Amino acid sequence: MDKEMLMEKHGKILRTMDKARLGSRVLEKEWDQKIVPKTLKEVAKEFGLLKTCDINNPINTDPELADRFWQAGWEAALRLGFYCPDTETIIKVDEDELKKEFAKVPSSFKIGQGKEERTIAARKPSDGHAPIFTAPLSIQMDEELYIPLVQGIASSQLIDFQEGPSLDTVMGSPLLADTPYETFAGIYEYHLRKEAQKRAGREGMGNALVSSASTHFGFLSGFNLYEMPQIALCLNPASLKINYTTLHKCFVANELGGVIRSESPTMIGGYTGAPETTAIASIATDILQFPICGAALPGSPSYDIRYAGNCGRHGVWTQSIATQAVTRNSNIILMKTINQVSGPSTDMFFLESIVGMTAASASGQAFTISPRSAGGSKKNHLTPIEAWYNAAVFKGAAGLSLEQANDICKEVIPKFEDQLFDPPKGKSFRDLFDIDTLTPIPEYKEQYLKMRAYAQSLGIPMPADGVIC
Repeated sequence: MDKEMLMEKHGKILRTMDKARLGSRVLEKEWDQKIVPKTLKEVAKEFGLLKTCDINNPINTDPELADRFWQAGWEAALRLGFYCPDTETIIKVDEDELKKEFAKVPSSFKIGQGKEERTIAARKPSDGHAPIFTAPLSIQMDEELYIPLVQGIASSQLIDFQEGPSLDTVMGSPLLADTPYETFAGIYEYHLRKEAQKRAGREGMGNALVSSASTHFGFLSGFNLYEMPQIALCLNPASLKINYTTLHKCFVANELGGVIRSESPTMIGGYTGAPETTAIASIATDILQFPICGAALPGSPSYDIRYAGNCGRHGVWTQSIATQAVTRNSNIILMKTINQVSGPSTDMFFLESIVGMTAASASGQAFTISPRSAGGSKKNHLTPIEAWYNAAVFKGAAGLSLEQANDICKEVIPKFEDQLFDPPKGKSFRDLFDIDTLTPIPEYKEQYLKMRAYAQSLGIPMPADGVIC
């Protein structure tokens, strides 16, 4: 990287640190309970967005409405900024700075080496360009399952990059955050990951790092072991917030030539409020991440706090309107996660995935990491099949019109929505696969093929996984 460009990136983080050190002092409780909800509601009212959520049409099909949400998100970004819990201060970005930074937002970048190199590029709604799929999310697995699981997932070319899974032990010892155990976890994960990718024939595959590190220690020990560029997981504590842990990672990622992925979820029913104000908060968070921490791959997904997922009507509407607002009006390479709450081998998991992935892809999302089977709450509840299925829907739905995507969601959501608050958790990797041969049990293979056929019957082109079909 050009030294002048590198110093500019470091300078951006230093300016953020200075703003955090010198900014207006506010208690976090006041930020969460007063400043954010009051500001978001004022902005929504000014732009005529209150009560625009239409749960009978979970995917927005009105471009003018998406554009008004973008304008509201921009205004909210200027009024709010990010809160830093470490300093209890607000980090502001004025309009001149925001416009200047926005002119520098990268519209594409490359990750991976040799034949595994992939280009990640900004998309527009229904543009037909296949988005990038990374798997899996950092679902916790027994360490002896790490290599076979990743080998199985990466054996399909539908999977572009790897993030998870995550570990809770390292060579049999507990992985405790903020300790040398975590420092070793970053190193240990590197060796497991490389071996799994080698066995899958995917040497040079791009990575999002480091999945087993809950603070910066595992990241700082592990990120430098990989050939750059790689994606740096610099995740923020919540929407409209950033902390020192993220900024530690950003400095190192910049110096080593990594690409910063900074994600901050918004919660419908949390301090961002209703679907409309939560969508505005999501847009504002995505707008601010590049100016504040240099994230070339920002993401602020929206979850329904009642069940911690986003494949129900309110979650899909909120995420789709926010996604369209950003993808229609910027060159941001947008990343959002789709959070299934049901588990492997349940029909509900496949149905949630159809809804979440179709909505995201048709709305112009460029990148996702998935799946989060069983909401990430059940250890070992993850197999290659869920990753392959999500990837096929996500890539296949890229050219669907918003009207087609909306019709699909209207048909599929009623099939599972009454289970959202008590979802079936499904079965584990050991239950559903022969670990030695990495083949699914016959019943699960049959279910997978049946649900692929169902997605195709809805009008979603389903690319082959190259393993089973």
